[in-house]
Amino acid sequence: MEASTPVKPLGEAAPGDDQRAAAAPAPGALPNLIVIGAQKCGTSVLHYYLSLHPEVSMSKPKELNFFIEERNWPRGLDWYRGHFDPEARVRGEASPNYSAFPQHQGVPERMHSVVPDAKLIYMIRDPLERIAAHWVHNYAKRREKGTLAETLTHPNTSYVNRSKYAMQLERFLAFYPRERVLVFQQSELRHQRMETLRRIFDFIGVDPDFTHPRFEQERHQTSRKTRATRLAMRLEKLGRSSRARLLPSSFWLVLDDRLPLRRTIKRPDVRASLPPETLAELRADGERLRELTGRDFSNWTIWDG
Repeated sequence: MEASTPVKPLGEAAPGDDQRAAAAPAPGALPNLIVIGAQKCGTSVLHYYLSLHPEVSMSKPKELNFFIEERNWPRGLDWYRGHFDPEARVRGEASPNYSAFPQHQGVPERMHSVVPDAKLIYMIRDPLERIAAHWVHNYAKRREKGTLAETLTHPNTSYVNRSKYAMQLERFLAFYPRERVLVFQQSELRHQRMETLRRIFDFIGVDPDFTHPRFEQERHQTSRKTRATRLAMRLEKLGRSSRARLLPSSFWLVLDDRLPLRRTIKRPDVRASLPPETLAELRADGERLRELTGRDFSNWTIWDG
């Protein structure tokens, strides 16, 4: 286990602060549920489903990224507390960037220093499918760094590390007992939705039999992602100009309908684009995850054959 990253304090109290804090308690409350990832594994739909439960209050926005030093950690505890309803039995947030080590370091340490009794949820999926969905998401926003192979293995990207679920999970298990961390696959929420939701509700301590018509909705499908053409980008820039305001909105609607401004993104062949040593690393991590969870994951495409 690597040495823990020292937790940088949020700031020392000034003289008289203790008396003022006692007279005027900080608004809001700290969360007792945190969805730590992984990215492109269904955390958005889980956040949505959880928010429908009457005993659960989920943060707005979904991703607070508070425990990341280069993101919102400097904003301080009052900022963080202000996103949660103190009257709710369960208060939660979902920030997939929490499980993006080593791109973001020290997250479990900071988290435990603030909410040591929180329950954590970690959603996962086939590692190569997660990488593919991640790439589609970034490609739609023109964030690629060359060819597919160059993008996936670029040192400044986190495609592979975010799919090393055991590596990410072990960093949290150094601070949180295993029984306070729920790990499940995105496919379970998709194909055994009500059974999985009951398990989640039971884990976080709310009515496990609660149902809602909107539990049947499925959101954020990677297959629906499109990429704007360069013509579309130029038109978008033109649409923001003062000259474009002279044209009626119907003109832009017709233009969008008549021209091929967006293209559906073809799902990439991630396995063929990763070097053998990287696939070996993902398999080794998958074996470790089997040990940590007691799950098989035999349907994952990382395995030989």
